[in-house]
Amino acid sequence: MTIECICDLCLEAVKNAGYKESTIRNYRGVVRRFKEFCVDHGIKEYSCDIGKLYADDVISNKTRKYSINRYHTQGRFIRLLDSYFVAGEFDFAVVKKGKISPANLNHKLIYNKYQSYLHSIYDNENTVHFYEYGMYCVLQYLDKHKIFDLSDLHSQTVIKYISQTKITRQREVLCELRGIFRYLKRDDLLIAIAGIHAPRIKRIIPILSEGERKKIEEIITECQLSKRDAAIVIVGLSCGIRACDLINLKLSDINWNNDILSFKQSKTGNRVCLPLTASVGNAIARYIIEERPDINNDVLFLRSFAPYTPFTSHSSCYAVVKKFLIKAGIQKDSRIWGMHFLRHNAASTMVKNEVPIETIAAVLGHSTPDTTDIYITTDVKMLKECVLPMRNISVEVNS
Repeated sequence: MTIECICDLCLEAVKNAGYKESTIRNYRGVVRRFKEFCVDHGIKEYSCDIGKLYADDVISNKTRKYSINRYHTQGRFIRLLDSYFVAGEFDFAVVKKGKISPANLNHKLIYNKYQSYLHSIYDNENTVHFYEYGMYCVLQYLDKHKIFDLSDLHSQTVIKYISQTKITRQREVLCELRGIFRYLKRDDLLIAIAGIHAPRIKRIIPILSEGERKKIEEIITECQLSKRDAAIVIVGLSCGIRACDLINLKLSDINWNNDILSFKQSKTGNRVCLPLTASVGNAIARYIIEERPDINNDVLFLRSFAPYTPFTSHSSCYAVVKKFLIKAGIQKDSRIWGMHFLRHNAASTMVKNEVPIETIAAVLGHSTPDTTDIYITTDVKMLKECVLPMRNISVEVNS
């Protein structure tokens, strides 16, 4: 059966199953990406093997990291296609979330133990997914080469594994391997990869223009949105806090006497103490006093409607920021939205204010200032000052 035919039948089945238009639109996107994938691989006829190949293609083209969304979305889609390919009908009952896991029993045991270890040291699920996917890829590679015990893992094998990965993902692979080798207490393997420096692909950081910043200030000043949403945006723009940390902020994290906001970063496990500036403190205070539901819950930001529970995921923060930016008349263009967008702007503001890069790294929760260097590119004025005059160079070259 052709790729075109089975995809068209799948979309028709999704429509007939009574799914919402938003869900149907998501499936159209998956179908489009799957067709592009098949064209790139020269595939015209569907098979379970090509389906598995696509389902396992869970590295985001933008971040070059493991994408939990791609894993679930593409997995659901391929399970649908496989059910029709094998049984002649789309079985929606089998479309459910599963757990990625090696097929080899010995590798499965290693993988499960590593997962437990990751959950013991990291609170952030995205961080856990990042490192566990790295272990999964390593075990899949070892399975192909008939290596079933990690004690048999040698530096030559590791180097070959790195060399066969895409250049655009090698930086992430090295990070995954360092985590695995520390877990295994294999200092010999850590030394083996210490001298490998993968190319770092720096993307342009999306930030707000001065005009857009003024629009946001107007929206906040005129109180056109709720005090909760205004407080979230102000905290994001001033502190550069991640969404995973914002939804876990507690009332007890605020020291009103000393004007300090202190919390544990879920991604790094580090505790951060930030100055509670007047704008941030006043925005939070207005929300607490005038709008926050009077319930016995220490979490700072709660749902606006009953049940008055804390936010459950990053998507809640994304929705708040998106609504705010649309209200301000700001166009998305090719930029990302959500708390990470505000985080970029907080970092770029600190750069423009000549805050030391080490301080910015500490505020953002970066493990090393090298990670923060990319924000230097957002200050056009400073970049222009770094440009060398070409007049004398031109004279010497042409003489």
